[in-house]
Amino acid sequence: MANDTIDIGDLIRFFIKQKKRFFTAVLAMMALGLLVIFLTRNHYSSTLKFVSQSNSSSSNLMRQLGGFSGLNLGGLNGQEMGNLSPQLYQEIIYSYPFLWRLSQKTIELEGQQQKLGFFIEENRRPSVSSLVKKYTIGLPKVLFGEKPAPLDLETELQDSLVFLRRELVPMFNEYRKLISLTNDAQTGSIAIEVETLSPEVSAQMAVYVFKLLSEYVIEYKTEKANQNLEFIQERFEEAKDRFYQAQNNLSTFRDRNQNLNFSSARAQEERLQAEYNLASNLYNNLAVQLDQAKIKVQEDIPQLTIINPPVVSYQVSKPNIPLILALSVFLGLILGFARVLVSYFKTQFDKSS
Repeated sequence: MANDTIDIGDLIRFFIKQKKRFFTAVLAMMALGLLVIFLTRNHYSSTLKFVSQSNSSSSNLMRQLGGFSGLNLGGLNGQEMGNLSPQLYQEIIYSYPFLWRLSQKTIELEGQQQKLGFFIEENRRPSVSSLVKKYTIGLPKVLFGEKPAPLDLETELQDSLVFLRRELVPMFNEYRKLISLTNDAQTGSIAIEVETLSPEVSAQMAVYVFKLLSEYVIEYKTEKANQNLEFIQERFEEAKDRFYQAQNNLSTFRDRNQNLNFSSARAQEERLQAEYNLASNLYNNLAVQLDQAKIKVQEDIPQLTIINPPVVSYQVSKPNIPLILALSVFLGLILGFARVLVSYFKTQFDKSS
């Protein structure tokens, strides 16, 4: 049989005889596709597109400010703050602290207001593995255990404590199924797509995701600049106190020794003058650095600009009926042909035996 060639005409005749088996496989796959369609709840998608831009206009102002002062303060101008790549945005929106804050947001649905976390939890479907585990090894707990405590979204939690709330993990995992983020390298735009059971909730949720993401990005980008501003502000206050004290000491000494011409008095006046000059230079230096640090904070604030706001769309995005039916027919054709082909080779093998 290994050296025999396949008779195409014989194969076609066999295929015609076995057409019932072929079409049975096709209909079975189509029935499976229809079952998937009927079991899948309607989802509605809403997309928000935005671009991320850096505020570079203030860097020129900083250089001009340094040039006017006559001071070499390149440390602030040349300092590189941490950059946040758009590719990391998805890691941010999938993090537990971010999703916890998102759950606190209030949505409006059919004239009623509720927290987004309650809507997600109420409409969440457990996975097949969790159902199997629940009604097998977890069945005693279902029958005789205490009922799970209701979801608590009212208690304020710090970001570091969110990870301790294990009952929130299923809800967080559901968020990851509903939210997706894509980055268009050609246009530089970023799209946030939200897909839920309600078109109104999808649009509202997309807006909340964008606002929270903006807050996270701004907080990250300005953290170092704010720390630097706080440090310079403290040094500036100290230098100002020293300058005022040196100024008062010098003026007081001159007021008390206007008519004295002793060498010791002139020496003390020179010392006070030197202290005053040193305090004045340090005070002026830090004043310029303080202005530059304030500008740096504004410079590091990224501008996330919406170029395509989300809309309430009543077009069903899931299930994709044409795609599922086409895939079912395609798989049915492959399965039916393979089934007939296996039967043909089995028949030829039996004949040769």
